[in-house]
Amino acid sequence: MSELKIAWLFPDTLFLHGERGNLLALKRYGEMAGMTVSVNKIDFATEGFDPGNYDIIFCAPGEISSFPAVYDWLLPYKDKLDEFIKAGKPLIVTGTSVGLFGSEIVRTDGSKIKGLGLVSLYATENNDVYGDDNWFECVYNGQQFQMIGNQIQMNDLVLTGAEPFGKLEYGYGNCGKNREEGAIVNNSIFTNTLGPMLICDPWLTVEIIKVAASNKGEEFKGIDYDMELEKKSFETKKRLITTKESRLVNCK
Repeated sequence: MSELKIAWLFPDTLFLHGERGNLLALKRYGEMAGMTVSVNKIDFATEGFDPGNYDIIFCAPGEISSFPAVYDWLLPYKDKLDEFIKAGKPLIVTGTSVGLFGSEIVRTDGSKIKGLGLVSLYATENNDVYGDDNWFECVYNGQQFQMIGNQIQMNDLVLTGAEPFGKLEYGYGNCGKNREEGAIVNNSIFTNTLGPMLICDPWLTVEIIKVAASNKGEEFKGIDYDMELEKKSFETKKRLITTKESRLVNCK
């Protein structure tokens, strides 16, 4: 198989919660699929950024105060990022940075930060930061998955047309008031889930690589890797979560 090219947006600016682990997971599983994997850091010094040259784009969480500068830099590439999403390529955005790709972020003092408007949602900054486990069910590329991770909810998300990425079993999710977790547009994922998610839930990682290969017109023959350890870890986490009955989401 050919090269899998991954763009990592602003790793020295958007660096919260150890999310570089997601890049390590993508690289490792891509290599196990027989691909040569390159991870290119995209930052303020990058010249000639073209999203279309990449198979996967990843954006980690950052401090909200850093978003205006990132927005200004990305704005000239908005149309190409939109084309990337519409082409069914995976853009993976986690944590606070989801708000950067929505319409706006409303801060606690009432001020607003513009978003790129690539997904139909907006974010509101929380006065108090919420952290807990996140357990939900999702469908990606036609495959149904159970997912477990963590979240540190510095923003609430309000969907204004986007489909939720997942359906909560436990956790805070988008706003703590319903069962919505994140948003999905074609094969692009906007999620509150940290962990990092793609290490904790490698079944999704493999599916993302499968999508990337398909977009390149290549056959994905699977990955010869026993996920028994990850599955056992998942079940252990699930058992621990179910002991916290008072916080189980119950909006059925």
